[in-house]
Amino acid sequence: MSELLDGPGAVAARPSPGLRVGILFNDDRNLAQGSADDAVAVESVAACADSVAEACRENGWQATRIACPRDPRALLERLADGQVDVVFNLVEALDGDARLEAALGWVLELARVPFTGAPPRAMQLALEKPVTRAVLSAAGVAVPKGRTLERGDEPLDGLTFPLIVKPAASDASHGIALESVCRTAAEVRARAGHVRETYHQASVVEEYIDGRELNVSILGGEDACEVLPLAEIEFTAEYPAGKPRMVSYIAKWGTDADAEFKGSRTVPARELAGDLADRVRRTALAAYRTIGLRDYGRVDIRLHPTLGPLVIDVNPNPDISPCAGLNIAADLAGLTYAQLIHRVVTAALARAAATPHGR
Repeated sequence: MSELLDGPGAVAARPSPGLRVGILFNDDRNLAQGSADDAVAVESVAACADSVAEACRENGWQATRIACPRDPRALLERLADGQVDVVFNLVEALDGDARLEAALGWVLELARVPFTGAPPRAMQLALEKPVTRAVLSAAGVAVPKGRTLERGDEPLDGLTFPLIVKPAASDASHGIALESVCRTAAEVRARAGHVRETYHQASVVEEYIDGRELNVSILGGEDACEVLPLAEIEFTAEYPAGKPRMVSYIAKWGTDADAEFKGSRTVPARELAGDLADRVRRTALAAYRTIGLRDYGRVDIRLHPTLGPLVIDVNPNPDISPCAGLNIAADLAGLTYAQLIHRVVTAALARAAATPHGR
């Protein structure tokens, strides 16, 4: 069962059968950073757009896929034609650069076109991992101990090994590999150097939590949020023996030929003792609201043996394809894929009707 927190989860708006939905996605041919393997995650967005379009048609709406143009003026011109009533925003980058994801949100705000998902401020907060950590900590939301390495040679005093090194401004597990978990300062420096050379950005270093990893999917926003049934990353016997159990880029975007991919999967969460499940839900909801997510999102949590739930990532507009964790959680809550898409679009329309500028 899903848990409803602080108000009704479904909004009252009812989209008309002829609703025109523009499904906006990035169709980047070149990456501004990273390696050739990083293109797999980018290419998956187009497939997700196909699935969302099919669900929209199942709901009786008109659906148009829109590959986001590199020139935002071209997008504004297309939206100004009035060919869409609402945009389903799947854009994760602009011209191959994930750091510009929020720019598309501002374009949609400027055009006063209703759009699904997180507002641009939340996108930026969630992308900049050092800022995410600082904002969550200031709000009392627990995160692993860590710090930012701009140069790579900053002191690591006060941190307990092993440590995990992540790109400071990337999503979709870009730049995260088994080698990201480091047991010495020299390994940390080397991995931070790899991040600078490959992704052209600083690193976030955190204490690696060797505990269960839970995915908490949430629908809604502001006063009406619904926490969907908890999911968990299960690591099977096929996962590489003796390696850190984590969702690396290969684990997320690989194939059955990759042991990390084949040996990790999203499943319904196993039983959590005592009030731990409630603590996980409350922690995730606090993170969701603190960063300002809306309509749908996912918060990733690791269970520390003594500290309990620690937030390791906040994901605005996470993968919403049929095979993704968010839809797995929605299915556990009794929602079909078409119903999930209906919920997201309906929330965007209700917000547009309630705000002065129609967003």
